[in-house]
Amino acid sequence: MKKIIIIFIGILLWSCSEDSSSGIQFEPEITAFNFEELLPKNMQNGAPLIYSQVISMQGQINAMGLFMSNNGYMNKTTNKAKTNSDWSYGDFNVDHSYDLVGNQYQFYYTISYQGTVYYLIEGWQMVDGSSGYWDSKVDFEALGQGMENIPDYTTELSWTSDADGLDMEISFDFGDTMQIFYEMIINNDDSGYFAYTLNDDLTYSALWYANGSGLWTNHLTTPPTVSTW
Repeated sequence: MKKIIIIFIGILLWSCSEDSSSGIQFEPEITAFNFEELLPKNMQNGAPLIYSQVISMQGQINAMGLFMSNNGYMNKTTNKAKTNSDWSYGDFNVDHSYDLVGNQYQFYYTISYQGTVYYLIEGWQMVDGSSGYWDSKVDFEALGQGMENIPDYTTELSWTSDADGLDMEISFDFGDTMQIFYEMIINNDDSGYFAYTLNDDLTYSALWYANGSGLWTNHLTTPPTVSTW
């Protein structure tokens, strides 16, 4: 459980702007995941397809958080009344708001390109990092000529971390083009489960044990192919 506590307290904690009623000062920080520390050491060689899917999921989640923090690369707005933005990077402008309701952070981001909104992110997280949810919507057409043929998509991310371990779900909906769904469970004893579903069809799954051994299944074959590591 120590690894999970490190991820969800040391990495995942969202910080927010000052709440007038509570007087608590929040400072935005980038959201990042590091699943490599939680996976069996031999998964990369024993089940490279599953490992690559988990790392891909990690990269997609982390990429969505890039505009959610002024990490030093963006210019902080000194006159928000003039620019109507909290910070900017080139032609991108970021506005965000936070609220603290009881022991839950609620946040909302608007990212625009040359004045046109193309990315919306909103969600919540418990103060202690034990659970959270956020969704985002991307409109590529707002990025200008040549981007109108890229399908817009929505993303949903939710997680729960407790004494039993970590339970996470992520979905990517590209409308009529494609739907992707990831599910991952990492138990307190380092055992776990992962599933990758494409267009409502279970495609790959894996189950591993506390000792690091496991098996993964290719559901694209008939019957499904099971391999061990």
